[in-house]
Amino acid sequence: MKLLGERIVAKDVDGIVALQEPRAAIIDWDLKVIRGRANIRTFYVDWFKSNPVLTVNPQQNFVSGGQRQADGTVLNRTASIMGTYSLTQDDGKGGRTTFTGNFCDIVRQQPDGTWLYLQDNPYPPHGSPSSIAGSGHH
Repeated sequence: MKLLGERIVAKDVDGIVALQEPRAAIIDWDLKVIRGRANIRTFYVDWFKSNPVLTVNPQQNFVSGGQRQADGTVLNRTASIMGTYSLTQDDGKGGRTTFTGNFCDIVRQQPDGTWLYLQDNPYPPHGSPSSIAGSGHH
């Protein structure tokens, strides 16, 4: 989560895409599923045109699964990361607008011990942004 946030602040599209599994998915504001690294790259290139300022507040992590290795380490786990966010971006009318909401992301541990995103969902059922319709925001 920290790496993704740093790369979003830096508008580092290549770095963001590198944190995604090949078939990862992002849920967009209209609940459209954006799947795969190429489509995720396009999403971020377009989204960064709105000059977003994103603040995320992870509040709960839950790790499960995995296989214990001969040396005792556990790999190939999945984790959900849940929390809140605030997003300010251009509104398309010459001003800025702010949204707040909840998120639920799913990551999977790779064989080398790193974690990659499977799903980035800023609109889970447990909450929704204060303003969604027509916003075109992340």
